[in-house]
Amino acid sequence: MEQVAHTVEQLEAELAKSRTETRSAFETRAYMYAYMYEELVTELGKDAATALMKRAIYRRGIEVGRKYRPAVEAADLAEVGSIFCDGSPCQGGLFEPGIEENSKGHIVLRMTACPLHEAWEGMGLPPEEVDALCEIAAAVDEGTFAGAGLDLKFLSRLGAGADKCLLDLGLPADE
Repeated sequence: MEQVAHTVEQLEAELAKSRTETRSAFETRAYMYAYMYEELVTELGKDAATALMKRAIYRRGIEVGRKYRPAVEAADLAEVGSIFCDGSPCQGGLFEPGIEENSKGHIVLRMTACPLHEAWEGMGLPPEEVDALCEIAAAVDEGTFAGAGLDLKFLSRLGAGADKCLLDLGLPADE
């Protein structure tokens, strides 16, 4: 029994370490976005910097969206919600995802936390810059759900002062 308890303790310690490392990786991503944005604004101006970063991040989202495609093709938005929630890093601990609403042809996903947003606030960035970075980072969601074949509208975003991000997803009108 002592051997099993020791193994469980080791696994719990490894899991805690993994969660810490994952959070740190997201923090690093946030810092990189902020530093790239700052440099690009200096070189190109705010509008061009925003557009450039959003295009690049959107491309990654398109790739991520492939995992949702079978559920979308089956018009199974409950499965889209499951993939979103179940695939969230650290068993949902970083973004705290959930389903706000699910009805025929329509689902609203929520995130009540964001390690990127937390890092930007922790950097002491002004609210308008945090909002700009959140808009840029949201391009991954835009690409993800476009790549999956869904229409996306943000109902709220943490960076815009809301207490959660709400992603309104719908099947295309011809579905």
